[in-house]
Amino acid sequence: MDIDCIEIERRLAIGFNDHLSLAARHRLVCSGRQVDEISYTDHRFKPYIRETRDILHWLSRSPAHTIIWYGDMEYPSFNPLRAHLPYMLLCDGHRPDISIPCAAIVGTRHATYAALQQAFRLGLEATENGLSVISGFAEGIDQAGMTGAINGHGPCIGVLACGHDVEYPCLTMDMRRRMIDEGGCVLSRFAPETTSYKSNFISRNMIIAAYGSFVIAVQAPGKSGTLSTCDYAMQMGKDVYVGSQGIGDRFVQAGTTALFNEGTKVIGSITEVEGLQHASIVVEAKGRISGSNIRFGDCEYMVKKEVS
Repeated sequence: MDIDCIEIERRLAIGFNDHLSLAARHRLVCSGRQVDEISYTDHRFKPYIRETRDILHWLSRSPAHTIIWYGDMEYPSFNPLRAHLPYMLLCDGHRPDISIPCAAIVGTRHATYAALQQAFRLGLEATENGLSVISGFAEGIDQAGMTGAINGHGPCIGVLACGHDVEYPCLTMDMRRRMIDEGGCVLSRFAPETTSYKSNFISRNMIIAAYGSFVIAVQAPGKSGTLSTCDYAMQMGKDVYVGSQGIGDRFVQAGTTALFNEGTKVIGSITEVEGLQHASIVVEAKGRISGSNIRFGDCEYMVKKEVS
């Protein structure tokens, strides 16, 4: 192992110790202190030997595998959050361009068909208007929104609640590949072989909120990780919206209806996001035949350029 790998392994080991603040970990990284020395003075400090070696192996497998470190220009702001923040994110694909506005499209796994269609259209509309899209790979709303972004040939950021070598949810490896082919990336704060523990989803939601310029909760029940994403976004001072399919008396609408009752704005289109410049809107084709129509389920959509 050469000196670069040794130094990366040291930085990774320090970075995994998220009982320390980002600033504290950064000071340790810059100090040059070795892991054994730090462990001797801090009994909560762990060396994370297996995880760091697994990441080094993962990095060696592809030039598309990189690390986004705290302090890098692609690293998002988590302010004012302080606890259990990731010091590094493992990135497969094109590193995120945080200068591009990013729509976080999130919601329940058990969405209604109309909500899935809305999530797809929002994702497509976002990329057609020059935005990127971020979500969390869960079946239902997340995957529908990401599929819309992919069909719009725009950058899409997928955040895992597991390691890169774990296919969770199942049958998502093809979606990951398509996202990267369209200029997007897949992010994880976890070592490559880490399985999807329940607590991992909270970290995933925090990252989605951090990268998103705003959050659209399309549809979600009362007890849903979607609400934690919205809460993190609001703590960060970001706008949160509810999809029009999230309002009603169905079980899967309870959480988003509660957000609406608390004053959250309801939207049915990306063009309704406040302060956003837009040039296109996505509408149902409704029998209009065109070679550029985009199908999702049994619906077809077309992109209309708005005339200013």
